[in-house]
Amino acid sequence: MENYTDMMELMKKIKHGISKKHIKVALISNISFEPYFYFLINKVFLESKISVTVNTINYIELLSSMGDEQINDSDIVVVIPNFCDLYQDFFCCQSLNIEKTNELISTQVFNMKKICSLIHLKPNAFIVWFGYEDYCTNYNNTAIALSFANMLVDKINEQLYNEKLDFIFLDLKRIVATIGINNAYDNKSKYRWNSPYSKLMIEQICNEIYKQYLIFNGIAKKCLVLDCDNVLWGGILSEDGTEKIKLSNSGMGRIFQDFQRFALSLYYHGITLAVCSKNKFSDVLTMFHEHNGMILKEKHIACFQVNWEDKPSNIKKIAEQLNISLDSIVFVDDSLIEIEAVKAILPNVTSILFKPYMDYQQFSCFNLRSSINTTDAENRNETYKTNSYRQELKAKCADYADYIKELNIKIDIHPTLPIEYSRVSELTQRTNRCTNGRRYSILEIKERLASDEVILYSVCVSDCFSDIGLVGAIEIEGDILTLFSLSCRALGRGIEREMMNFIETHHKVNNVICFSTGKNDKIKRLLSEKFLNISISSNKID
Repeated sequence: MENYTDMMELMKKIKHGISKKHIKVALISNISFEPYFYFLINKVFLESKISVTVNTINYIELLSSMGDEQINDSDIVVVIPNFCDLYQDFFCCQSLNIEKTNELISTQVFNMKKICSLIHLKPNAFIVWFGYEDYCTNYNNTAIALSFANMLVDKINEQLYNEKLDFIFLDLKRIVATIGINNAYDNKSKYRWNSPYSKLMIEQICNEIYKQYLIFNGIAKKCLVLDCDNVLWGGILSEDGTEKIKLSNSGMGRIFQDFQRFALSLYYHGITLAVCSKNKFSDVLTMFHEHNGMILKEKHIACFQVNWEDKPSNIKKIAEQLNISLDSIVFVDDSLIEIEAVKAILPNVTSILFKPYMDYQQFSCFNLRSSINTTDAENRNETYKTNSYRQELKAKCADYADYIKELNIKIDIHPTLPIEYSRVSELTQRTNRCTNGRRYSILEIKERLASDEVILYSVCVSDCFSDIGLVGAIEIEGDILTLFSLSCRALGRGIEREMMNFIETHHKVNNVICFSTGKNDKIKRLLSEKFLNISISSNKID
């Protein structure tokens, strides 16, 4: 009854217009996900006011067909093949010879490639493929500590992942591990409806699909703002001094060192780090430079606001210096008073109270991409660090034109090189302001450039303070502007105007395709002003 009541309440919300947008999901599997999947996928997407239609497609039937229109009309294609159901008799045998093992692996790779070949995605659609798991047999209840069949499933998953096809490959075994084997399955549903996964397991799958949707569409937290005392290290720096600070690889000091390792891992996944602390700035820098327990270094921090001012004001300054919105920021502090102050004054900031034995679950608000160019992360940090110099220069200049002249901006617009595909893909998926809203995967870039009608340009920028790197991209297809994207860290220098001038000089554009991100109205107006005779699509992607 509880499930029915929840479902009816959800349907009422969708019916009465709480949902702003509708998307289609194609679910491809050889098992059933009823009766929970439709209800739960709508439940998680309701957070973004999105309703979902689900089309279920049989994995086995699809392999023997020439395709399915329902797939290619979808915004998200979810593939969850179940190994235990595909090879029911396999689990009676504990050992396999190398020849049989290689045959099974080759078969799964072949099937994956075939299904991918049958999927022709529309713009701003993507595939989520869940890897195999082998925990669902009763065998696990009698020998749970033994490796099974020489870890065949792990070998298959590794090979599928290494194929680097154009989809998001997710670890289903990790989801099982998160909730526990005994919580992941439902034998009654398995034998009644061929639906072996529990409601909790399906809910976790839906949560992961939603997270990947947010990542793909650039809807993500971008900055982690860190307090120092009793967050980055144990103790009060101004009272204890560096010699009494708890920060080491053992004992209580490890709590803080492990958190620094976690923050550094976020940095290498594209998250910008900033420091907001009530301290003496020179003392904090001494910690970063001289304490041998520090994992984070000054080079990893894009912005310091270390003073005795209130933290909401300092967080605002960080947002202004990094040119990001407050809803892109996550703030961490050990003081409940500071957390509540930020929540009250800056409600768009996600605030997390740091506790020594916390499990980091709250940090799931970060939607991390699996592949990040570390060179660009370093360039991004260098740009943010030198922004204070740019602000000082701007204050000295008589007007904006004089400021731009003094910056000595150099813009290099050139046909995109293969080595730049990954960065351009990342750029399209992270940018929400100065963009026409088009998102590309690496494979989509390669496929589009196979056409003689399509030309893609990279925009690289430097000024008198730093090399900003590859921060923009332009794509022209015939007489249509199909991609216009510029990183927010390059805004305020007139680069978007120069990009438009380049387009006008080198191409005759009669149409511009735009997808709304909810934050790109300004660039749509600029495009309209520059290219008067254009029509702009308003398909919303967020």
